[in-house]
Order: sequence, then structure tokens, then C-alpha cells
Amino acid sequence: MPYWIGITGGSASGKTYLLDLLARALPPSQATFISTDHYYKDLSQQRRGPDGQVNFDLPEAIDHEKLYQDLLALRAGKTVQQREYTFNRPEVQPRWLTFQPAPILIAEGLFLFYRPEVRELFDLRIFLEADEPYRFIRRLQRDQRERGYPAEAIIHQYLTQVLPAYRQFVEPLKNYAHIIIQNHYGDFTPALRVLLDHIRQVAQQAH
Repeated sequence: MPYWIGITGGSASGKTYLLDLLARALPPSQATFISTDHYYKDLSQQRRGPDGQVNFDLPEAIDHEKLYQDLLALRAGKTVQQREYTFNRPEVQPRWLTFQPAPILIAEGLFLFYRPEVRELFDLRIFLEADEPYRFIRRLQRDQRERGYPAEAIIHQYLTQVLPAYRQFVEPLKNYAHIIIQNHYGDFTPALRVLLDHIRQVAQQAH
């Protein structure tokens, strides 16, 4: 039976960074890594707010049904594909991502634990907690550097969409977590060490 780990937390709390650290530390044949960023619905299907801006920080922005079906397929030992989400950058050609079944599956996402049928698939549920000013600064830097958004637009989006959605939808998901990891300014060393030891123990017991 595969062992599944889920990671959630607020925007820019370090979910993808922790996933990348785990991916670099574990053999590719041992684990599959999934970011639910790739399950955002097409822009034409997204809800717009009173200001006409698309709100990507609502649970319905994610195609939960496709995510659930892909997870079920992986659990059944099947390979699945999902189109890469490029954050609406027209200059980037999206790829088709292939996820292979493996003894360990580690997934991260803003609303990963939102739907009961999805969160109950995970044997270990982790919530990343980071101070609000830190999350805001990381998001500002990331969206300017990686997505080319102007600072004014990032600040407006954070205050009108990101922060209200975090308080309403994401923070309550902490109640479903088995472990809460404090992100102290990007230093995951202690948590990473504990997680890797746990994963290796699980892998050994599976053999």
C-alpha cells in the first residue's frame, strides 16, 4: 500500500519549496510529487470579483474532481497526465506532466485538504504556518520575479483576495492536519530532517 503525504498552508508559506526539498532528497523511483497548482481551471472558467479581476484564491478555482480522479488512478497503480499550469503567461508553452505511481506520494496545494474525499486519501497531513508579513513579502517577491506582475497589482490582490480567502478557507484546514510546521523564514532544516527520517522508515517497513 502506498504512503501519501499532503502539504497545505497559506499562499507563499513555503509549500512548493518544501516539496522541492523533499524531491531533491528522495530517489525519483521512490516518490511521486504533485503540485495542485496544475489543477487550476482554465481562465474562462474562473470567477471574477466586483472589480473584474479573476479570483484564484477561492476553492472553486481548482478542478477538485480531476484531481480526485487522478489521485484514485495513481492509487490504483495507473499513470496519469495533467497539463502544466503556466499562471496565464501567454509566452510559456504548457507541457504535459506525467505522474507515475510510486511507493510514496507527496502532494502540496492551497486547497489540498478542502474536499473530504481528497484529504482522507493522505496518511500524513501537514499544515505550513508562516507569519502574515513573511507570506506577503514572499508573495510580492515571487510574483514580481517569476510572473512579472507589477507591485500595485500584487498588493491589491493580496488585500482583496489572498488574505480574506486564507482566513475563510485555508486557515481552518489546520484542523485536519496531523502536524503543523512553523516556517521560520524559510529554514526547513529541522522539519525536513524529521520528515525524511519518517519517510525512510515507512519505506523500510514497506519492504
